[in-house]
Formats: sequence, structure tokens, C-alpha cells
Amino acid sequence: DYSDIFVFLLTTRVGGLGVNLTSANRVLIYDPDWNPTTDLQARERAWRIGQSRDVVIYRLLTSGTVKKLK
Repeated sequence: DYSDIFVFLLTTRVGGLGVNLTSANRVLIYDPDWNPTTDLQARERAWRIGQSRDVVIYRLLTSGTVKKLK
């Protein structure tokens, strides 16, 4: 039984603005935004007044790939 596990999936654009996630203590950034400020705002949603646990940020990176430019 994993009733204590809750997952809330958001994009950094949606999750970075106007959302307070103080009950979250893990943040996973899977697809970083081209603008680092957008990712920063998304991470900061877990570090708010009222946060009682340590927050851990995971940022997934891949080596050896090429991103196409439009």
C-alpha cells in the first residue's frame, strides 16, 4: 500500500506561476526550459513559508544528444 505517495505532474510553465506546493518535498525537472528563470520559479514553489521538510530538486540531463534548432 502506497497511500502516502502522491504525484502531481506539471510543466514548468504551468507549475512555475501561481502555484504553492509546500506539501511537496521532491521536484523533478525532466524537460528544462530554455529560460533558466522559468525553471527557477518552478523549483521555488516547493520552498515556501510553511514548508516543514527538506526539499530535493532533481534535474534530469542527457549527454551525447543534439537538440534541433528551428
